[in-house]
Amino acid sequence: MANIFVEVDRIDANLRGLEDRLDKAEALSRQLVRACGVLITNIHRRQDETKQELESARSLAGSLMGMEEANENMKLHSLQEYAEAFIFYSVISVGKVPDSEETGVGDRAYLLGMMDAIGELKREVFESLSKNEVAKAKDYANAMQDIYDACTGIRYQEHVLPGFRRKQDVARVLVESCNAELLHFGRS
Repeated sequence: MANIFVEVDRIDANLRGLEDRLDKAEALSRQLVRACGVLITNIHRRQDETKQELESARSLAGSLMGMEEANENMKLHSLQEYAEAFIFYSVISVGKVPDSEETGVGDRAYLLGMMDAIGELKREVFESLSKNEVAKAKDYANAMQDIYDACTGIRYQEHVLPGFRRKQDVARVLVESCNAELLHFGRS
């Protein structure tokens, strides 16, 4: 009987170690999501430190990706937030949508992040129109349209690409409303 107690103690110690690693991964995941939220806000505000914040978020994303025990869904959620911030930053700063490899987060997080970036770009369209910067607004609207058009053929079950269909539907509405607003603005 003593062997069973030793065995259970060994298993318990292993599970405690796993729990600690998962707790660290969860904390890192929350830290990355918060950092990306701040980054996106500062991109909208055109703050000078966004490049450094992006590098910090990239480092957090890399650390999270390296945690083997981290739950895949936890990773996916956090990494799509990073992809959204990276894509948004790239469109604003260099005028192009980066590819999946540039983001470094993997294909699923990249696609989910692209759909989310459309919402941030819509905000930029309206901000640009409020400043009468029509050319800039059209550039952002074109980026939104390109992202949406590139992803229209993507159709997978929920367990393969969780939340993507809903994000795609929302993106369609956002793109259409921006196009309508640009038409309306052009007539004014």
